[in-house]
Amino acid sequence: MRVTHTGGYRFEIEQRGHTVVCDQPRPGGGDTGMTPVELLGGSLGACIGVFAADYLVRNNLPVQGLTVDLEWQGASNPHRIGGYVVKVTVPTSLDERQRASLGRLVKGCTVHNTLHHAPEVSIELIEKT
Repeated sequence: MRVTHTGGYRFEIEQRGHTVVCDQPRPGGGDTGMTPVELLGGSLGACIGVFAADYLVRNNLPVQGLTVDLEWQGASNPHRIGGYVVKVTVPTSLDERQRASLGRLVKGCTVHNTLHHAPEVSIELIEKT
């Protein structure tokens, strides 16, 4: 993955031939893409969505209309996301066993697990001369 500055507060995130634009809202940025914090929430929501869709497909349940809504609260010391509230809306009725299975499954998505078991992040500064 490479993140490249393209002007102002705008960056392009590239991976496997795909590009996502990240920017800050106005007045500082151009508001041409989601902020880094929004992308983090989007990653969590999409990962939960993939796990939910997989469950629905494997169990021959409808997947069209599946949505994942997220809200988050900020925290300080250090400045960060303090918590997410995630609502998964499935386009069908589930029995108790299905509800429990799907609940366990989406809580096991990779991004959710990563947020619960924070990875070590090593940052190296490289100067071009």
